[in-house]
Amino acid sequence: MTLKEQIAKAQAAINERKKKMAALMTKAATETGATPEGETETEIQGLETELKNLELNLSRLQNLEKSQAQWGETTTPVAGDTPEQGAGSTQGQNVIVESNLEKGIGFALMAKALTVAAHSKGGVTASEVLESWNAPDVVKNALRQKALIGSTTNVDFGAALVDYQNLTSEFIELVRKKTAVDELASKMRQVPFNIKMPKQNSAVSVGWVGETKRKPTTNPTFGSVTLSKSKVAGIVLLSEELVRWSNPKADRLVRDDFVESTAQFIDADFFDPTKTETDESPASVLNGVTAIPSSGNTPAQIEADLVALMESVTNAGGTLAGATWVMSETRAAKLSTLRDALGKKYFEEMNITGSRYLYTLPVLVSSGCDDKIVLVLPNQIMIADDEFMDFAVSTEASINLGTDADPQWVNLFEQNLMAIRAERFIRWKKRQDFAAGYIQYS
Repeated sequence: MTLKEQIAKAQAAINERKKKMAALMTKAATETGATPEGETETEIQGLETELKNLELNLSRLQNLEKSQAQWGETTTPVAGDTPEQGAGSTQGQNVIVESNLEKGIGFALMAKALTVAAHSKGGVTASEVLESWNAPDVVKNALRQKALIGSTTNVDFGAALVDYQNLTSEFIELVRKKTAVDELASKMRQVPFNIKMPKQNSAVSVGWVGETKRKPTTNPTFGSVTLSKSKVAGIVLLSEELVRWSNPKADRLVRDDFVESTAQFIDADFFDPTKTETDESPASVLNGVTAIPSSGNTPAQIEADLVALMESVTNAGGTLAGATWVMSETRAAKLSTLRDALGKKYFEEMNITGSRYLYTLPVLVSSGCDDKIVLVLPNQIMIADDEFMDFAVSTEASINLGTDADPQWVNLFEQNLMAIRAERFIRWKKRQDFAAGYIQYS
């Protein structure tokens, strides 16, 4: 039975009981000329109780219908139009609601509610904001669970964060579809944070050996490596007007801004040769790698540079098995259009509409490779990922939109802006120096 049918049935049951009460009242007045007494009074009181429960159930169903229209939820009411089956049931469970929010929207709603609450300076709580927006229960629960983070040492603490972790996992899933790092991560060596792992620093010697001849012997050296916890943090600035809107279009804008800024930041650091390792952050996989300067933009020159890049990796001891090219969307499109003197496509496997390949190796696109083509050996990279996202809000800070050398400060209070900072725990480290190489374009 649909939600509208349940509402209609509940309304019909209410009307039926009202008519029955009116008939009993009329009968009592006609027969005795006074108020109902005895069995008639008892029957009327029973009908009043049923009416109260049915009207409560109808109100809840109507609220769910409104919520369904706003958030796109799928609702399945519990069957029944009697007090025992409806609002008066001993369990108090009237409907089963399964949220059908688009992925990432719940995360955006939490962030928006917190920014509105922060801007009110104690005038309203984030929970009250979500209530006023008639947000789904899963979002309300997640907001309450967020407040528990860092507040307990209970061994069962993780189980208490199930809704919050689900919403942040949805956000991480969206980010993964946008970053080359996450697409490569499935081929990288997955490791935990803060665990010391052995690392072999030299290879074992092997060779052909004749009968009774001496076998090659080596004493390989070993070291260790630890991926300490580090977090990627990005800040999104949103206007106060946008944050206060509670319609789905505004929520998608907030979500998409989060996803884009986080994805761009991760890829930018992963492929920035100047990014060195610190206690707080990993080095780029290209840090310390000697670039191959581009020799030109003709098909023959590009081909020569690509061959030189592959040779630089294999000559250093790497293998192209599992290797992947990474470049910008624009450069990939240009390569797909290059033709030789006879009009034949020079790089036929670079198909814009389908999967791209270059010299039989897959191609990924990333905004972090605007001025380079990168060749990555994912199996030579370790990655630790908490698969967890957290965020904080501010309405009065000053944000530097420029660089340390050329700061461009923006005052949030003056410009009616709100800042939302998203943080994701992730760290990577090369196992070998030949894990990546690149062609540098000017």
